Amino acid sequence: MPNSGTDISRYLNKTIGVLMGGMSSEREISLRSGVNVMNALKTLGLRAVQIDVDREVSQKLLSEKIDIAFIALHGTYGEDGCIQGLLEVMGIPYTGSGVAASAIAMDKLLSKKIWSASGIPVAESVEIDPSNIEATLKKIGENTGYPVVLKPYSEGSSVGVELVKTEGELRARLPEYSRQFGLAFAEKYIKGKELTVGVIDDGKELTVFPILELRPKNEFYDFEAKYTQGMTDFVIPAAIPEESTKAIQATVKKAFRDLGLKGVARIDVMLQDDGRYFCLEANSLPGLTDTSDIPAMAREVGIGMPELALRILDCVEIK
Repeated sequence: MPNSGTDISRYLNKTIGVLMGGMSSEREISLRSGVNVMNALKTLGLRAVQIDVDREVSQKLLSEKIDIAFIALHGTYGEDGCIQGLLEVMGIPYTGSGVAASAIAMDKLLSKKIWSASGIPVAESVEIDPSNIEATLKKIGENTGYPVVLKPYSEGSSVGVELVKTEGELRARLPEYSRQFGLAFAEKYIKGKELTVGVIDDGKELTVFPILELRPKNEFYDFEAKYTQGMTDFVIPAAIPEESTKAIQATVKKAFRDLGLKGVARIDVMLQDDGRYFCLEANSLPGLTDTSDIPAMAREVGIGMPELALRILDCVEIK
């Protein structure tokens, strides 16, 4: 892992603003992440203040005299480059990826196109055209078959992710789904092990956490399974062959770099029984709640939440 995780000297005279809440559909998850981070920073003896992000966020950052922003936001305005752009203009260093990488990673379909162009395996998908449902259904039948997984372009935390098993079910669902989520696509359903891989990059060294296997009690890893205690079993390290572990970790490193990510991020992968695997999406600001994946991976290698928070801070370039 980069850095020892114990040196807090460069933060002792800094005010760290933990940006949480926000205005997206993931507000409640972000608040949970933010509180977890706040508690961790206070355990370390650092000066941390809570910033509930709204349209007055710039005034809050100024009034609290924030030196470093620890971004614990998820979804629109927090994970998509918007808050990063504001912090750039204000000259406040921040955790996580930059403006462009954040925006790209937030767009699931654009990420898939970049990965596909660089040779990273991705699941087949079809863009949904709400103005021509029949043409969309025809393409899905020809390219992905059924079942399919519906996904919005730019939502996180599995918001809007739905499994649809038949063409009739999809035809009935698409009009309302498009109204609710806007731009979306249908992705081929991959049957196999659900894996997720955390990465930390401080600009000097890129380190991959042990692969986490997710065994949801629901049919697949949806919002309920992700954020309800006891709804998903975590298996760390994942119960997969060693050769699959090495191959997936190498691919995840490339996928991370191809999107220009920085700091801590998480990439979701599906592994089939035949050994083939597919990168599904990247999360440039992974959840940091007590049930989130990244803290679970960190615990597996002996890193508690305070040290994890510090290592995320250590990725920040402070002038």
